[in-house]
Amino acid sequence: MICKELNKEFDNKELMFAELKANKDFIIKEKKANIYKSCDKGIGIIAKSLRLEATKETFKDDNSYYIAVNTTNVLDSHGDLHVKGIWNKTVKEQQQQNYLLLDHKMEMGSVAVKKENVEMFLADIPFSSVGKSFEGTTQALIYKVSKDSVINPIAKEWLESGDDIEASVRMQYVNVELAMNSDDKRDKAELKTFNDNIGNIANKSEFDDLTHFWVVKEAKNLGESSLVLMGSNSSTGVIDAVIDTSKQIDSEPLQDTQKEEEKENKLINRRF
Repeated sequence: MICKELNKEFDNKELMFAELKANKDFIIKEKKANIYKSCDKGIGIIAKSLRLEATKETFKDDNSYYIAVNTTNVLDSHGDLHVKGIWNKTVKEQQQQNYLLLDHKMEMGSVAVKKENVEMFLADIPFSSVGKSFEGTTQALIYKVSKDSVINPIAKEWLESGDDIEASVRMQYVNVELAMNSDDKRDKAELKTFNDNIGNIANKSEFDDLTHFWVVKEAKNLGESSLVLMGSNSSTGVIDAVIDTSKQIDSEPLQDTQKEEEKENKLINRRF
């Protein structure tokens, strides 16, 4: 079996688990050091429009757009699982600090909505509300913006037209845990994390053999989220009496993505 994190093939999962455990701190440190754009994380979908009957009270302001920029309980192609509560601190501490941009470009011409006009909140919504057949609910990080606060003409046209559009959060992990389905008594903590979270993965059927994954318990939204053509997971997009989602397209980040993200992180630290 091949371990993507270690870029190595193992004869059995016990050997893989032993090496994962030995390198756990380094891998987590690397994950926490990276700046991620969720559109680079590997899953996208073609937009559909679905009524939010179960949650229409939450999204009742007809003069606003509700944009789901990230959701929980979907395991991405990097083996990362965002769980409920991941954005609690961001919502509490970063109100009116994050822009809505186009394509993650930190430029004045790409600002769709200024940060003082972005309200963030969390909403537990059925997966069916975001166009997925998964059972259960997902917790979405929502950007609420008034329609008259959209200052970018391209963003305004796309949002008004209802054409396929997705959303992507710029984020940095804060708290990450390793989950392993290990029988080794020394891996008791990793097994508990696995058992506590395996039942929450809505898209388990997309993976042949889930031996391990990484549970992201806290992340911070760094300065912006963006409207993009290809979003991160199957639960992002515009919620505005209807919600847009998109078709799955697998993609791996380019090799120099991390270098580019490091440059962007320096830019964010200077500006925000």
